[in-house]
Amino acid sequence: MRTAASFWAGVDVGGRRKGFHAAMVDARRLVAGPTCLPGPAAVVEWIAPWQPLVVGVDSPCSLAEDGKTMRDCERLFSPRTLCGIRPTPSASTLARQRRKRGAVATYYEWIEHGLELYAALKEAKLTAIDCFPTASWTRWLGPRHGESRAQWSTRALASRKLGDVPTRLNQDGRDAIGAALTARAYTMKRVEPFGEMVIPLAEHRGGAGRR
Repeated sequence: MRTAASFWAGVDVGGRRKGFHAAMVDARRLVAGPTCLPGPAAVVEWIAPWQPLVVGVDSPCSLAEDGKTMRDCERLFSPRTLCGIRPTPSASTLARQRRKRGAVATYYEWIEHGLELYAALKEAKLTAIDCFPTASWTRWLGPRHGESRAQWSTRALASRKLGDVPTRLNQDGRDAIGAALTARAYTMKRVEPFGEMVIPLAEHRGGAGRR
């Protein structure tokens, strides 16, 4: 699978029932995916043969410190008003949520699933970054301004001029590709770090970038 070309992977993270969506890009085109995968082991098995330079993961790589309502990197991000962001809970908040009844108990399941993925990628010696495709789309295209998320992210993806992208994609697929493109921008040093989070720089317009 591995050739002289360089590859970058992106993963959109969901809860345990939803699973993951993964995509692989090179310098010019989408080379594989987006594909739905059930768990961290399946993601690593799909990604590893390509030996991507970086894997962009649309999920927090850490939890907030106990006593805080969000991570420090999210405090840096929010005032910039690139786009909205859901704060990442602390371990104690996560534990309290799990003790609740019904569907609300699994509200943060996608974050737990993401942390498991980071651990699996690290064990496989694959470099991963914490990214946020909604922020990436905002940087590359501009704010959504009431447009549907589907239409807006479709236009943002089209603005990347990436080859071989299917005409029909769901939001998870687009965000997986966005994560891969963010990983590529990271390698090319076309990003702005917000603590642990990596946000690409605007390339064709003035800067205006989770969940």
